[in-house]
Amino acid sequence: MEFILIDDSAFDLFTQEKLLLKSGLARSVKAFSSAQLAMNFLEEQTENFPETIILLDIQMPGLNGFEFTRQYAHLSPALRQRIKIFMISSTVDTDDIAKVRSNPYVIQLLSKPLEIPVLRALMSQ
Repeated sequence: MEFILIDDSAFDLFTQEKLLLKSGLARSVKAFSSAQLAMNFLEEQTENFPETIILLDIQMPGLNGFEFTRQYAHLSPALRQRIKIFMISSTVDTDDIAKVRSNPYVIQLLSKPLEIPVLRALMSQ
């Protein structure tokens, strides 16, 4: 499976990439320190884009996770059907949690630090 990591924390990007590769869950990982850079990358992709999981941080400067999903909604349906988004955060803000649960593009909110067994179980569903 291909993964895209979107997080403004260099530490989180580094540790998540290493965990995903070492666990065998990821064939490749693309890491973006900005949601806007990730969106720019996705806008350049075609329908031949590989099946991909995005791990998206909520709180980021510039384009945050929720704003990213609003722009994501404008990508082609053929591209969106090849992508699964999980938000990942250490938030305990009930408003953020409610927004994630009501977001049609997000499968689930995962806690930081990333837990590979939890992600593996969700991927097998």
